Amino acid sequence: MHTSYNELVNASTYGDTNKLVSLYQSLVVDKMRLDKFFSMFLDKFSDKMDPKVTNTNIWKLYNKKTKEYADLEQVIKAAEYYLKKNHV
Repeated sequence: MHTSYNELVNASTYGDTNKLVSLYQSLVVDKMRLDKFFSMFLDKFSDKMDPKVTNTNIWKLYNKKTKEYADLEQVIKAAEYYLKKNHV
């Protein structure tokens, strides 16, 4: 799970809406950075990514970043839930 998740839960538990908004904004910026990474990465390496041979360094990095992106998406959804729950 993303490192901000515990901070998010604590901020929601204690009603710290400023912290919730700040964390949410930070998460969205992180997502935008990963979006840019994937765009640039695929532009540069898509020709070298053979789906039959997935044990290369390119695939390892791609899989690592994909997991990071999925975790980030999950935390962003939780942040949106907590923001809505706290009427922000």
